[in-house]
Amino acid sequence: MKNDFYTVASFEYTAEAQVMKGKFMSHGIEVFLKDEHTIDVDPLVSHAIGGVKLQVHLQDKEAAITLYNELREYEVDKHRVRIVCPNCGKNRIIIAPPKKSMLYLLFPFFEPKRYECIDCGEIFKK
Repeated sequence: MKNDFYTVASFEYTAEAQVMKGKFMSHGIEVFLKDEHTIDVDPLVSHAIGGVKLQVHLQDKEAAITLYNELREYEVDKHRVRIVCPNCGKNRIIIAPPKKSMLYLLFPFFEPKRYECIDCGEIFKK
């Protein structure tokens, strides 16, 4: 059997991924955490490698996406107010995946945080 997986979400810390894994498992969806041990050993590389990836089998993809959208927390500013997309005005915002440039891979801490709108796909900096 071929093992094809879909990455539902990425988390900066293993603890966040473990909580979400427990919620998925309680709904009968088998979950795998990619790069979990790498980040446990060296948490400073989390941002550079894209965090801990929560993955499910392809046949569970739709159910996993639906469940994740019900459970997830969206990004907030320093006043705990949800960030709003400058393109569509909605507030379902997540942290965008890291860039794949050589400069960014060498110096990930100098790159400002980028956000992505779930609704329209706009990637922006705040």
